[in-house]
Amino acid sequence: MKDGWIFIDKPKDISSFEVIRKLRKILNIKKIGHAGTLDPFATGVLAVALGEATKSISYFNARKFYQFRVLFGISKDTDDYTGKTLQTSDTIPSKKDIDICLKHFIGFQHQVPPKYSAVKINGKRAYKLARENKTFEIKSKQVNIYNLKCSATQKKEEFRFTMECSSGTYVRSFARDLGKILNTFAHVSELRRIKIGKFGENNIILLDNLAELVHIGDHFEIIHPIQDVLDDIPAVLLDSDLSKKFQNGLNFDYFNKETFEDTLLTISDEKLLGIGKIVEGKIKPVRVFNL
Repeated sequence: MKDGWIFIDKPKDISSFEVIRKLRKILNIKKIGHAGTLDPFATGVLAVALGEATKSISYFNARKFYQFRVLFGISKDTDDYTGKTLQTSDTIPSKKDIDICLKHFIGFQHQVPPKYSAVKINGKRAYKLARENKTFEIKSKQVNIYNLKCSATQKKEEFRFTMECSSGTYVRSFARDLGKILNTFAHVSELRRIKIGKFGENNIILLDNLAELVHIGDHFEIIHPIQDVLDDIPAVLLDSDLSKKFQNGLNFDYFNKETFEDTLLTISDEKLLGIGKIVEGKIKPVRVFNL
């Protein structure tokens, strides 16, 4: 099996973990993981790391792009249509009202994740505590929304949105908070991730289609090299001696004193070696790829 990344079009009503479980079976691979969980009700681009690429998951923090719908007048315990209805209101905002509010969400802000989320509270997932009807608080975290647009739909209480945001942003939290600002309630009625970084809908493949390609041995073309996914991290070319030191986990002097970069991709003439960190003028290996 080739080491690298594939981008799956996650189907509706299936968890991201379930996608990984199916892929493990289809590809007959043990080392596999994903970056950026999608809720079970959501569809779209799910980034999956294979083999040695799993070591790079935490470095794939690309911007995310979503298309979604928000239904006003109803709040849900999950902040999406799959949850239990908590409150209702007859107040439905106009597109003009919404557009005025959207500017409050652009830029850096502190966002509280939904109660039904994978955030850990004292070592336990928030959604598990919520299912057990436990009382708990989730701390807000800083996110960045770069772009937000709204358009009307055929239903007066439902609006369509597009969002470009940082990793860790919850669309469900945005819908909940938008409802509050507009003195009503709101939840996400549909959600699709259309892009992560430069990888969009032209890069994704359905699970069934992938299974067919694997069956005929023609799936290697859709696997992206690790370096392709991490191209926003500056790279440094090492000679054979330094390459050996890096692969053996040894620190060595960094020859460019002008740089202020914290993290570097290290490559040799032949291959990608790994990810290093500059500490006190030395390159320290953080992730070594066995490619």
